Amino acid sequence: MAITAAGVGSGLDIESIVSQLMSLERRPLVALQQRESDTRAQISAYGTLKSAVSSFQDAMKDLSSLDKFRVFQTSSSDDKVMTASANSGAATGLYSLNVTRLAQNHKMGSDAHADTATFGGGAGDALTLTVGTGSTTIDLSTAQTLGQVRDAINAASDNPGVTATILNTGGSNQRLILTADESGYDKRVQLSYGGAIGAGTFNFATTNQDGGGATLTDLTELNAAYSIDGFALTSASNNISSAIDGLSIELKGSGAATLNVTRDSDSIKKSVDAFVEAYNNVFTTIDSLQAGDLRGDSTMVSIERLMRGVLNTSASGLTGNYSALSEIGITTNRDTGLLQLDSSDLTAALDNDFSGVAQVFANDDQGYAFRFQAIADSILENDGLIDAREDGLNTRVKTLEDGQADLERRLEQREIALRREYAALDQLVGSLQSTSSFLLQNFSIQR
Repeated sequence: MAITAAGVGSGLDIESIVSQLMSLERRPLVALQQRESDTRAQISAYGTLKSAVSSFQDAMKDLSSLDKFRVFQTSSSDDKVMTASANSGAATGLYSLNVTRLAQNHKMGSDAHADTATFGGGAGDALTLTVGTGSTTIDLSTAQTLGQVRDAINAASDNPGVTATILNTGGSNQRLILTADESGYDKRVQLSYGGAIGAGTFNFATTNQDGGGATLTDLTELNAAYSIDGFALTSASNNISSAIDGLSIELKGSGAATLNVTRDSDSIKKSVDAFVEAYNNVFTTIDSLQAGDLRGDSTMVSIERLMRGVLNTSASGLTGNYSALSEIGITTNRDTGLLQLDSSDLTAALDNDFSGVAQVFANDDQGYAFRFQAIADSILENDGLIDAREDGLNTRVKTLEDGQADLERRLEQREIALRREYAALDQLVGSLQSTSSFLLQNFSIQR
């Protein structure tokens, strides 16, 4: 900025004069700055609205498809025998389970040997472990201790699913323990040998026991044995997901238990309550913004009209007992225009016709949540109502910024011109004042 000073020729207060004149000149710039500030406030307001509509969109996800209403809860009469969970493929029902035995991971142990004892050392000496269709061969052409055999098994890149450990049995003696990574007969560990190594080298034996404590001799008993409603079944795993559609059952122990599968009405009620709250939040947000930064904004009116239109249009062609939200406990408060939920009416509707309630929300084309979801998507999508409005406002901000930059350049030149003009005036007035003083002095002397 140029160094400036008050008039030195005549004593004119150039700074004050230029400052006041420039204050008037800057009024258009101040107006542009205010318009930019107002526009940025509108963009921020649309961000607030977008957040409210997005939350409403999320609330629709648990209600906008019929599968979302297939929510079930399970209960076991004895959690020590079995527990279960259900997905949307389940159906309500009562099942009697009797667990005879649990599935086990096959386990084998060698004879006890000194920790310094070695095995193999001849050409072709080998131990092969097979699980299912996979296998790994441990090369024993160089003699190895039980600890080294353990390490070789666990480090094998083609390990088929066996974990080896060492069990110290006292003194310096130890056993090599082989455990299948997965349970069941098909995942049992099978051994074969090469060279001078044979079955008697390690003398592996199954260590799994039945419920009575006896060592298993029939390895098919590695599978779980149970029955559902009297039908005998087996499973390689204690986690069973294929016996009953939509149910995952975890066997915990032997014994009998009853499994009850019911609709989870409480989850549906929570979803409906979230829908009402999210809908109301959109409208309270709109009211707040219309009273502030978006007063008279036409886009707000369009969004409000779209959502009211869905709310005020009942579903048609449904096969259930209900076609309107008011019939299942959701009504509009006459004073506030917001939704209110009567939980007891919703509960009664769910008990009376659960499928009918689901249709009211999630029926394709007709369900309220289905239609609201479509409206929310159209509002939030690229080039949707909000996006298009924000683009227009951002363009306006850029135009206002450019206008301010141009005006500031012109104001700077105007201020320079004013200072030059008043400096010249100051000098002229100063010169006139000197001439006037000289003349007055001469007139005084002549008298």
